[in-house]
Amino acid sequence: MEYTDRHFRHMLRLITKNTLLYSEMVTANALAWEMQEDDDHQVRRFLSQGQMASEGASVLQLGGSDPVQLGLASSKVAMDEEGRWDYTAINLNCGCPSPKVAGKGCFGAALMKEPTLVRDLTRAMYEGSAKEMPITVKCRIGTDDDNFEDDSALYSSLCNFVDTVASGGVVDNFQVHARIAILNRNLSPAQNRSVPPLKLVHRLAREFPELKISINGGVDSIYEVQEQFERCPELAGAMVGRALAASPWQFAMADQVLYDDDTETEVVKSRWELLERYGKHVDYEEAKWGAIKVRRFALKALQGLFHGEKNSKKFRIALDDIGSLPKKEMKDGLISGTPCSELILEAASKCLNEEVLYAKPEELTDESFEKYRKQKDDNARSVAVKEWQERRQREEQKQTA
Repeated sequence: MEYTDRHFRHMLRLITKNTLLYSEMVTANALAWEMQEDDDHQVRRFLSQGQMASEGASVLQLGGSDPVQLGLASSKVAMDEEGRWDYTAINLNCGCPSPKVAGKGCFGAALMKEPTLVRDLTRAMYEGSAKEMPITVKCRIGTDDDNFEDDSALYSSLCNFVDTVASGGVVDNFQVHARIAILNRNLSPAQNRSVPPLKLVHRLAREFPELKISINGGVDSIYEVQEQFERCPELAGAMVGRALAASPWQFAMADQVLYDDDTETEVVKSRWELLERYGKHVDYEEAKWGAIKVRRFALKALQGLFHGEKNSKKFRIALDDIGSLPKKEMKDGLISGTPCSELILEAASKCLNEEVLYAKPEELTDESFEKYRKQKDDNARSVAVKEWQERRQREEQKQTA
């Protein structure tokens, strides 16, 4: 949550035109409330896509456990006469283990224990969309209520969940996060990382050929996406989350490597070109909503763009400074006429050398992929993901301080 918003997805679409993009999870009750209040800005904040170019194939991810609210939210997505968004599917999140979601909210990963309810919820979503939108489900392999020490029992529980949900005739597409959801602290994070669960998702894909099963969890590079397909050709896809947020440019060859698409008419040729085109998106958003409302969100998408490069931290600090300018100028009674796009390019020029800024995606060679592979072992995440997680923890601590 709070990462794959419309700004981040707009940036990703500049890198890859074929990858299926997922929104951050939007809670159905919050969306229903804003619809009731008729707050167009808030509704757009939850649902809008980048307006400078088509977002292409993308999925809106909803969270909730009330069929009425999920149905209303789905109707809002499917029946937008103003053309403000154009999602290709709606996803029900049954995998988020956050205490606010799976605890007090009683949805997310808590729904893994209620497969019959999930079947009914997806039916409500499908009917809410006037039976026009495909409905998919993102889930875990189980929760810490399950017998996680016995792979056979864990797999049996997973099969029951998938089979029950699919029996409703609405869902045939599942994204399975190959980790147990820790709801009651019966399983430590260290234990969860050491469990070798990927094979359970592979088995699920093989034994349910009538369903589309995608794997999620611990996949940190294009190399590892390829590796998953080699291990299990029956997989329909591989979902990448934290690694993409932590180091998006390492996926700049996704169209060529994963989709065998060598056409380059819509994707950028360098990170400098990405900053130029993304800057136009930021200027458009600020002109529409105001810099104070959107700038920090828009610049957040660029935080990991130069991961691993010299002075990347310096560039992130410069982005933070640019993000704080609107409030500071308002407080000091100043008005800056410099577009944010120019400030971004100026910061990049000062912090990073031309070799980095103008390097082509093709320079992400097999050796680069091998470098990412060597940075992790079977039970660890890549350096990029570890550093991203540490930054995220620091941000959360600041917010709660």
